[in-house]
Amino acid sequence: MRVVRLALPRNLARQVVPLVLLVAGSLTLVALGVLILLPTSLMVGAYLLLGALVIGIGIAVVLYCRARVAASTTLIAYLVVVFPLLSSLIFGFEHNPLIYLSALGVAFAGLLAGPQTLRAVTPTGLVLVLALVIAPVVVRSTDGSLRARIAAGVAVATLLAGVAMTAWVGVHQRRGLLAWKIKMTARSRRREEALQRVQADLESVLRERDHLRDRLYQQQLELEAARAAAEAAARARAGFIATMSHELRTPLNIIIGFSTAMIEHPEIYEVQTLAPPIVADLAEIRRSGQHLLRLINEVLDLAQVEAGRLELNLAPLPLVPVLDAMLQAARGLLQNRPVQLRREYGGALPMVVADEVRVRQVLLNLLSNACKFTRTGEVALGACANSIEVTIWVRDTGIGIAAADRERIFNYFEQVDRDDARLYTGTGLGLAISRWLVELHGGRIWLESELGKGSTFFITLPRVPAPGVGFARLTAGPAHGEGG
Repeated sequence: MRVVRLALPRNLARQVVPLVLLVAGSLTLVALGVLILLPTSLMVGAYLLLGALVIGIGIAVVLYCRARVAASTTLIAYLVVVFPLLSSLIFGFEHNPLIYLSALGVAFAGLLAGPQTLRAVTPTGLVLVLALVIAPVVVRSTDGSLRARIAAGVAVATLLAGVAMTAWVGVHQRRGLLAWKIKMTARSRRREEALQRVQADLESVLRERDHLRDRLYQQQLELEAARAAAEAAARARAGFIATMSHELRTPLNIIIGFSTAMIEHPEIYEVQTLAPPIVADLAEIRRSGQHLLRLINEVLDLAQVEAGRLELNLAPLPLVPVLDAMLQAARGLLQNRPVQLRREYGGALPMVVADEVRVRQVLLNLLSNACKFTRTGEVALGACANSIEVTIWVRDTGIGIAAADRERIFNYFEQVDRDDARLYTGTGLGLAISRWLVELHGGRIWLESELGKGSTFFITLPRVPAPGVGFARLTAGPAHGEGG
């Protein structure tokens, strides 16, 4: 807790002390004049008492002139208490009204000199009163004069004590009030300083906020410009890829067509049969051309998706014929390997809302992957329906997919990392495009797999809606997101 120490009320003392000194000096001079004009038998004692008073007043004046206001005030308080009491040595104690003036010294000490001087002056006055009452008794005593002296001493002591208590209470009330004012002033000053600091901090925060807002706005403009440039570059790239893919498909179709014609119809070239090495080379040319055409088709689909040009022609589609056709295509993909092809759907499935070409593309991609990664065991194609959608799955007993790769393989150009990866070639676009196509239909695609035991890919397609609801042509675009 902070202690507040109050200084002597110097301003009030500095104003009152000169007046007190003037009055005391004037009274002393008047007393000297009276003594000179009216000589008495107590002339020597009166002169000594007045001389001592004049000396005390002079010392007080010197102290005041030297700016020692506290010492001057204390000396005046002692003079005002002591000299009226000492006047009883000249004029007597019982009927001397001057002795009651000592109460002025006690009041003066309390109001101007401070509590320390009040605590010193009051006991001095009381002790002096007691001494003046008892001292004559030791020398000579009469009952009447003793009782009167004791009564006068009790009156003076009571007066001094009462004035001292009153002054003490007044001093402490004044000191408490001053302390409270000082405390409140200090608290107000601290609050004002705190408010000023808070205001400065708020102004700094506001300036920083404005600066950050300007920076954020500038960065937003830069980001918008960068995004516009990136979108323009992406559209240009997608357009370029789409154009080049179309340009590449024409010569590839010619290569595939001529190689097929040379193998299947050698009579066009006026020969009945071709030599086996030539047939084998032509078959390799056709196979490589078909593989390259598939890759170009995948790149073309990717370019169309990114450019927002991939359209779906939705219509009611019966699934059973499509699934049967996919099973027939899968038999050619197995290439006489010891793999059993299973059908896991019934003969009655509800129609779905889909683009038949894109559904065939997705299913062929899933079956192609299943056949490619399955050396022994089985590959199954199945389907089931509920009231909202039809779920189709492709199951195999191939190499399986690790849990860490089950989402990654749906990203562009992602494949399963394996030591024997060269045995399973591909671009890593098939599943990514399949996911785009399924989600564009309003369905989902996911997989369940166990490493070394096989995988099952699931897709969902919406069923035909209630009568009267039409079908919209959907266009794939970049808003659908990429990858997993």
